[in-house]
Amino acid sequence: MKRDKALLPAPERPLIERTLAQLEGLFAEVLVSVSPGRRYDFLSVRQIPDPVEGIGPLAGILAGLKEARFDPVFVLACDIPGVDRGFVGGLIAAAEGFDAAVPRTSKGLEPLLAVYRKTAIGPIERLLAAGKRSVLDLFPLIRANILDIGDPAWLRNINTPDEYEAFLRSSK
Repeated sequence: MKRDKALLPAPERPLIERTLAQLEGLFAEVLVSVSPGRRYDFLSVRQIPDPVEGIGPLAGILAGLKEARFDPVFVLACDIPGVDRGFVGGLIAAAEGFDAAVPRTSKGLEPLLAVYRKTAIGPIERLLAAGKRSVLDLFPLIRANILDIGDPAWLRNINTPDEYEAFLRSSK
């Protein structure tokens, strides 16, 4: 997108606020992973800086897991503007006995709409130390419960200007 997706205007508020609003009341603690030096002062949740700039979501997941008071940790990217609350509960239940529970659609794994346990901290640290940045590299190293969920209508990921425009049209 070549700009901060969290700040994209969504109906009535920035995208990150819309994303957070859908989680209200589900969790006793909500953390937002941010790049070093970046802050979203308009948010009323705790912000956790990534340990290093430019490493990507894997570093954010690691920072969140280390700082979270609870285990497991539900991870949701700011560019997923709609999530089914019942699905979240089912995903958390699916993490029981695993290091992670990760949905898979026809497009592949959704590692930023997933549940991770603190037991994944060591493997994530080893991946980052080895110079690997992809969250997808993590799953062969841990006990991951991969859940085929089809293509639910509520699941949308905003990665391109066209996807953003389609989201805006559907939000009217």
